[in-house]
Amino acid sequence: MSDTVTDPKIVELELALLRAPTRYDPDFLETVLDDGMIEFGKSGNKYGKRSILAALPASKAEPAPDDELEMTDVRTVQLAPEVVLLTYRLRPKKEKAIPSLRSSIWKRTDGHWRLVFHQGTRAASEETNGP
Repeated sequence: MSDTVTDPKIVELELALLRAPTRYDPDFLETVLDDGMIEFGKSGNKYGKRSILAALPASKAEPAPDDELEMTDVRTVQLAPEVVLLTYRLRPKKEKAIPSLRSSIWKRTDGHWRLVFHQGTRAASEETNGP
């Protein structure tokens, strides 16, 4: 395993998943989410690509998190030649919102990065979290 900054496109794609124009775009999600993608949300629910795409119409009624959250503590670890683990903290800009720790595994297939796994976990306060 290599702990280095890898292809910046991975962070760009992860950020795009938080932004309204792309977050709710079925064509973008169809391209970026791997067919076997699994997500464990901070809610404790499990999602797959099909369930995410099926929920899009209802999701559009909710605000996209890009205006409410800030990505910090970004770290990438190359797990294999075409596989990268991305970890980061989503810090809420709203005072009472709860921060979360996020991890995503991205795999390059046919020259394109695809999200194969994502997990969001409620974070403890920043003072108690280590590096």
